[in-house]
Amino acid sequence: MKKDTDFHLDLHLGTATVRESLRFSAMLRQPTSVSKEEKYRFVEDVIDMLSMRDFANAVVGVPGEGLNVEQRKLLTIGVELAAKPKLLLFLDEPTSGLDSQSSWSICTFLRKLADSGQAVLCTVHQPSAILFQQFDRLLFLAKGGKTVYFGDIGPNSRTLLNYLETKGAPKCGDDENPAEYILETMNKSVGDGGQDWHSIWKSSEERKEVDAEIQRICSEKRPDHTASNDPTSFSEFAMPLHVQVQAVTNRIFQQYWRMPEYVLAKWGLGLIAGLFVGFTFYGADATQAGMGNVIYSVFMLTTIFSSLVQQVSLSADTPK
Repeated sequence: MKKDTDFHLDLHLGTATVRESLRFSAMLRQPTSVSKEEKYRFVEDVIDMLSMRDFANAVVGVPGEGLNVEQRKLLTIGVELAAKPKLLLFLDEPTSGLDSQSSWSICTFLRKLADSGQAVLCTVHQPSAILFQQFDRLLFLAKGGKTVYFGDIGPNSRTLLNYLETKGAPKCGDDENPAEYILETMNKSVGDGGQDWHSIWKSSEERKEVDAEIQRICSEKRPDHTASNDPTSFSEFAMPLHVQVQAVTNRIFQQYWRMPEYVLAKWGLGLIAGLFVGFTFYGADATQAGMGNVIYSVFMLTTIFSSLVQQVSLSADTPK
């Protein structure tokens, strides 16, 4: 998982446009070796790749206003793509809350990414048989995170189904959804010899082949500890602190500019509170008691305005 700046805050605020959200992610998550102009050009490529040109300048908005559910899903994927992931694109239930047509569009796009060489790892909630066929490999975990199957799905899910059927599972009907079939099979029955499916997997030849493949990949991709020319290679963040501060400051001021009623409300609250405190302690004399009243009024004003700052911070941090 990433350790970069929480760019999803930009989506939660709802005042940014699609293009601004993508540029914000690209600016903070791509390395310093990539110029600003190149990052912005890549953002335009992502917009075309996701077919978001028609609403690229639309404000994200809050749920119920602005972008619809499918467009928000595309934007979330686009924010990850704008960071130009080198190894893996991880998506958590990208089709949840979508209708069948929108889910098919998302999975078709993910299929194109995978065909172009981008590794995609995602969890899918109750996929249909057609959507299930868009995936190449399946990692199935039982309760407790125990591996039940990890391997190819195969055309028409035959590779997966043949594994289950040879291990004692009932035959999958032609009209059954393979995804629902494997859930029902592995939750309600056991395989050969009364063993649970996790024990069957541990002693299977498929598991040995997976372990051998993992060992081969690890040996080929052993990290090179030689010095890197990129100063941010071993840094926690992709961009230096001053760039992060500039980008986030511009984003916050942009948010306030697009929410004038919020700023005016805070100004009004500060003005009323100041007048109330000022008239309460008006006419304080030069005695010790009067000086105490003046100090207490200053303390009250300080407390009020610090709470106003906290309210602004909560407004920026709370998802809408």
